[in-house]
Amino acid sequence: MIIEKRDGGLWADLLWEDLSTKAQKQLLKLMGENGNFDVFPIVSINVSQEEEETDKPRITAKDKDGGWIDGTIDNFRFQAKVYDTGSKFGIENGRVSKLEVWQPEAPFNDRLIYDRGWSKKPESEQDKEILRTLLEYLESLPAEQERKEQPI
Repeated sequence: MIIEKRDGGLWADLLWEDLSTKAQKQLLKLMGENGNFDVFPIVSINVSQEEEETDKPRITAKDKDGGWIDGTIDNFRFQAKVYDTGSKFGIENGRVSKLEVWQPEAPFNDRLIYDRGWSKKPESEQDKEILRTLLEYLESLPAEQERKEQPI
């Protein structure tokens, strides 16, 4: 389960891997086998007491091995390599040394590519806002070992 602040509230995302094997089998029987149950949350629950309006993009993320983070920001997918400390290879000397943002429905249409340097810089205001929001989120993540103990 992923618990995070977004859209002005506190949200809990229930993931496929959070379900028991029995529950997974029952859902597959009811919903069919063609869902992307392992990629997107099955359900998102607003668990905050009060909800505030926000224009910030919505981020969901999943921690992978080796400091890799896979996720979504609004209608875009992203993959990032996040180290525990910043370096000269990171974006703005930060912890993010690799970042790719793309639109899932438009293959090979990368919006941003950074691999120890920019291959495709943000050009539009939307791309710049996506970058600002993602960097704020990724730079605030706990160290990798802490994420293993308390997943993001």
